[in-house]
Amino acid sequence: MAILTDVLLWLHLLGVAMGVGGGIAMSRVAPKVIAAPAGERAQLWPLEKFLARVIAAGLGILLITGPLMLWLKFGGGAGLGWSFWAKMAFVAATTLGVGLGQWAGARLERGNENAAKLMSLSGPLTGISAVLAMLFAVITFN
Repeated sequence: MAILTDVLLWLHLLGVAMGVGGGIAMSRVAPKVIAAPAGERAQLWPLEKFLARVIAAGLGILLITGPLMLWLKFGGGAGLGWSFWAKMAFVAATTLGVGLGQWAGARLERGNENAAKLMSLSGPLTGISAVLAMLFAVITFN
């Protein structure tokens, strides 16, 4: 069982790295996509889409491995206290931010300029909530 939880923890940390690395890169690319004239965006969309997929894949890994480790190591989250539930609230906010970014990016690519505001909002929402989720994870599990 220890090997399984070690592999799950490694995958979980890989998911964190994908989300953080992709998020930092996206923080440089998304403002350029938003500011670019519609004709120039075509050159930036492949990079934006790649980074969005890396971020979403990292989040997907986290959403799969987190509950598995919680169940295998702790038998669930019932006895972990308030900090666990704070972490879960920030995980939900992070998931919402990633989803909002994906949705807004797709709308902007189709030419809806109003989506740029939502895309601009999704980055900070995702980043701040992810950092707070990690803080409460440390408080909960350390």
